[in-house]
Amino acid sequence: MTAINLLVVGGLFNPKQKIIAAGIIGNIIEYYDFALIGFLAVMMGNLFFPSTSPFLSLLGSFGAFAAGMIMRPVGAAIFGHIGDRVGRRFALISSLVLMALPTFLIGFLPTYAQIGIMAPILLVSLRMIQGLSVGGEYASSIVYLVEQAGAGRQNLYGSFVSVGAKIGMALGSSLCGGLLWYLGEDTMGEWGWRIPFILSIFIAMIGIYLRRGLIDDYEPSEEKLVPIVAIFRHHRKVFGKFLIVASVVWMFYYTLFIYLPIWLEGSAGLSKMQSGQINTFSIIMGVVFIPLMAMLADKIGSLRVMKIAALSSAVTIFPLLYMMIHGGFLGALIATAAMVVLLCAYQAPIFAATVMGIDHHGFRASFTALILGSAAGIVGGITPALMTSLVELTHNPYSPAYLIGLSSLIAWSVLKRIRV
Repeated sequence: MTAINLLVVGGLFNPKQKIIAAGIIGNIIEYYDFALIGFLAVMMGNLFFPSTSPFLSLLGSFGAFAAGMIMRPVGAAIFGHIGDRVGRRFALISSLVLMALPTFLIGFLPTYAQIGIMAPILLVSLRMIQGLSVGGEYASSIVYLVEQAGAGRQNLYGSFVSVGAKIGMALGSSLCGGLLWYLGEDTMGEWGWRIPFILSIFIAMIGIYLRRGLIDDYEPSEEKLVPIVAIFRHHRKVFGKFLIVASVVWMFYYTLFIYLPIWLEGSAGLSKMQSGQINTFSIIMGVVFIPLMAMLADKIGSLRVMKIAALSSAVTIFPLLYMMIHGGFLGALIATAAMVVLLCAYQAPIFAATVMGIDHHGFRASFTALILGSAAGIVGGITPALMTSLVELTHNPYSPAYLIGLSSLIAWSVLKRIRV
């Protein structure tokens, strides 16, 4: 830990940079894992959910992903309550530990060929534990960063959580792509897929070290009413509005970063290597555009930026998918880049806007966790399986565009009715 100690404690980072690094490290691990699931979906489907139908194997793999995501609202309720009643730092450390261990253990799981039905049961169980912890981790880090930000920087600080997510996805996607290139598809499918999961423990160790020294000046509220009860009793209307908008954002997010690589292979005719390259490029591009859109939101307003993004997404989604299908690798690359810009404008302001959507600081962790945990967990979690099923059942590669376009119009309509 000498190098880490030099960087974090020794003074090369200023206090604000230390806060940001500690705040986003959990999201790096979380989305590193998501990138592995997306990149290795077909391989893991064959290993843990073998079937004569490639569609059913892939659906099984995405089903395991969804099982973990559906646990996020439960984790959000638990860790949101901990964050409001015990403290932000305790919630951040405990959720990180609970999240890191299952990711590491997946790398040692026996496959269906080795232990039969117990293999998918163990995989789904570990994914559910991950989902429970992630439900608290994501919102806890957002609330912490937004509360630590100065005036006029809430969107920027809140967006760093998504930057951490993109860094994690870039790490996971790049590592899988590099291993696939070096080992080849056969060796990768035999044992190489385990390596990225096992290596995740090193990121987790850095995260625990960073968070032990977090500054936490939050004082738990003396409010006797349980935060979740108070939210649904006194703030249910604003809760519902933010939940709708966040659900659309995460549907778009998981379509772009989890489902799209598979869709590019099946519907646009690209190779696995090409779709992986586009996915890695889009993630890196997101790292750049998320803070840019957040700074724009700090300047002109969160809701204005999100409304523009929602309406633009509804108008352009069909032409963008058409370009992906008929434009070859270059067309798919350009269209994906455009989708990344739209998503960043959608997503960057949602974090601070949600935290500041409720003025009672003693309920913020629960409010934010329940909204983002439910949106990402329930809607985002089923999105890859839903999109896969839509294309398979309709035999129409444009099916995802109908859902995203309609959802974006709904989000635009709701955003017009929110006041922050």
